Amino acid sequence: MTSGIVTAFAMLAFIGITIWVFVLKRKEDFDEQAHLPLDDELPHSKESTETKETSS
Repeated sequence: MTSGIVTAFAMLAFIGITIWVFVLKRKEDFDEQAHLPLDDELPHSKESTETKETSS
């Protein structure tokens, strides 16, 4: 009996998380994140270059 309740809860949690991630999330956020590797400007790479220069 208890294992059935735990299984049902796990299944409902999985379905809830799936709906939250793929349905309720805005498409614009996914598109923006998909293009991040293709952006020419990388603000974090400039900082890493500066830290290398100052630490040497």
